[in-house]
Amino acid sequence: MQSHADENTEIEERRGNDRPAVNLQCEIRVGTRAWRKAQVADLTPGGFQVQILDMPPMGTPVYVRMANLQMMHAEVCWTKVDTAGCKFLQPLNEHVYNHILNFIRA
Repeated sequence: MQSHADENTEIEERRGNDRPAVNLQCEIRVGTRAWRKAQVADLTPGGFQVQILDMPPMGTPVYVRMANLQMMHAEVCWTKVDTAGCKFLQPLNEHVYNHILNFIRA
């Protein structure tokens, strides 16, 4: 049986270095809790890494709003200390993804 730390290391090694590092403030709602501010640290069309206190457990649904876009639904895939990796339930299409990257660069 693998520990969560071992699983997190494997996930980080598998994903490679193709995620652009970002520093984007967002709003996140964990499960049915209230909306709160958080920081997105990296982003792909399939998911994102978010820095947030009080990490939710793996499998928890989250909702995120960023870059003046509508709410997007995701799920927590891994957690460690003050960071969580989340997977979008429906990957971002190329235009939405590029909008977010352009929003960050503006």
